[in-house]
Amino acid sequence: MLEKQSNKRGAQIGNQGYTLIEVVIAIAVFSIGFLAIAAMQTTSVQGNASARRVTEATALAENQIESLLELPYDDNDLDPALNPHEATQGPYTINWNVTDSDLDADGANDAKIISVTVNWSYRGNRNVSLQRIIPEL
Repeated sequence: MLEKQSNKRGAQIGNQGYTLIEVVIAIAVFSIGFLAIAAMQTTSVQGNASARRVTEATALAENQIESLLELPYDDNDLDPALNPHEATQGPYTINWNVTDSDLDADGANDAKIISVTVNWSYRGNRNVSLQRIIPEL
């Protein structure tokens, strides 16, 4: 039961509950906290989507390099005269350029340098680039 208290004059004061101002302040504090959590969740979802796209693009670039490494040294996909090479997979565009390199300064082409770039659009144009040197065996 509610216990009644008396003030100095002898009038009884009841514990009736919260005032309207206390309730409004509590709702305001709760709302600010809830909005902050919602904003944090939105930012987290966008960050995860961006990270997923970078991971997919990096995997595509690595796969392209692996498939180029399996080709014979004189294959058309490794011919610098046919640059730039291009392939598309979903929203990603895979470009690779091949350049001849003289590693020991003897004038002969001893290796090829493959530069693979994967491009996509997500909040602007994005890309991932990887390079690999293929020695002539």
